Amino acid sequence: MKRALTKRQNQIFEFIKKYTIENHKPPTIREICKKFNFRSTNSAYSVLKALEKKGYIQRTNLKARNININNFKFDRTQTELKEIPLVSTFDAQNPLTMFTNLNGTIKLDAKIFDTPPSFAVEVTDDGMQKEGILKGDIAIINQNSELKNGSIVFAVIKNEGLIRQYKNENNEIYLIPSNRGYGVLKFKEGDKNLWIGGEVSLIIRKLNR
Repeated sequence: MKRALTKRQNQIFEFIKKYTIENHKPPTIREICKKFNFRSTNSAYSVLKALEKKGYIQRTNLKARNININNFKFDRTQTELKEIPLVSTFDAQNPLTMFTNLNGTIKLDAKIFDTPPSFAVEVTDDGMQKEGILKGDIAIINQNSELKNGSIVFAVIKNEGLIRQYKNENNEIYLIPSNRGYGVLKFKEGDKNLWIGGEVSLIIRKLNR
């Protein structure tokens, strides 16, 4: 029977398990120190020694990632979920405030993304209908993408959020719909009434609406 852990020992043990599942490898001593704000690696070594003595882990060699969890079966098919904020209010001049009044979150399998998504929004019109994007769809936005002409982006105009095709030409930004029932919007670069939130990386649709 394993001996009980102290609060700190349990925190570090749980971190080791979580890190191993998410990264397919155990953490290094320095990663443990960074996580728990240890000033010295001796603090981490002390806890690992206690975990080993109590039968929770084994350290088999002198490599950097030498922590093995006893009786731990790692399922490489386990799904890692990414929790994404669902933004519902918009403000081009103060975009950070949009993330303080969320409409919930969405959890998706992280493996479907090449780069981590930033946030999600509900599509508010059918301006991009010919691109297969419909009103009521959920758009997943990547803020870190490099925008190119032709990219489909999420943009905030004053207090309205739209999905449109992006074009930048002669220091002017064009937001172009695919549906002829909607007009092209034009802005000067640096217009405070416009905020480009990022590129659409995924569309989620409810089949029963």
